[in-house]
Amino acid sequence: MNTARLLAAAAIGALWASGALAQASASGAGWHLGGGIRPPASADSDIGYRNFGGYRFTRNWGVELGYSDLGRGNGSERSQFEAQKSGVQTSAWTLAGTGVLPIGEDFSLQGRLGLSVASPDATAMTAGTGFGSAFPRYRPTVLWGFGGQYDLNDSVGLRVDYNNFGRLADDPNSTRSDLWSINAVVRF
Repeated sequence: MNTARLLAAAAIGALWASGALAQASASGAGWHLGGGIRPPASADSDIGYRNFGGYRFTRNWGVELGYSDLGRGNGSERSQFEAQKSGVQTSAWTLAGTGVLPIGEDFSLQGRLGLSVASPDATAMTAGTGFGSAFPRYRPTVLWGFGGQYDLNDSVGLRVDYNNFGRLADDPNSTRSDLWSINAVVRF
């Protein structure tokens, strides 16, 4: 008898969930996950990446939580020898409100404003003594960004984003504070 009740409850729950998901999908609301990369900006920097997830409350408003690794970069005035020996690895956790402006059926412009908690980790190799490192500092800054998204279908989209993480270190030439990325987005 308990097995029959359990199966009936599971069936009712599945029907309710599918109806709720269909309603959320039709209104533009729902959960999404995404991730992407930034190719190296120059010969003395490396690949960065961005992972994010969020929820859209309506077709136009939502919230996103993300993690970005901005890669290792160096200031443009440093010599090639210094670029090989030192650099700053920066990562940031972000929480932002998002605004979406649909343009047509499949394309939308997006903007975000929120908080970024960045952690620049300066490392340097000293001549003859080996490897040295400075402990990371957590620096809260204002995050802002914009982008565009093309929806391939109801569940998958491609997004190009720009995010600015503010001033992340005392030496503004030693670290990247922005990230252009190409992302894939999956909606539930």
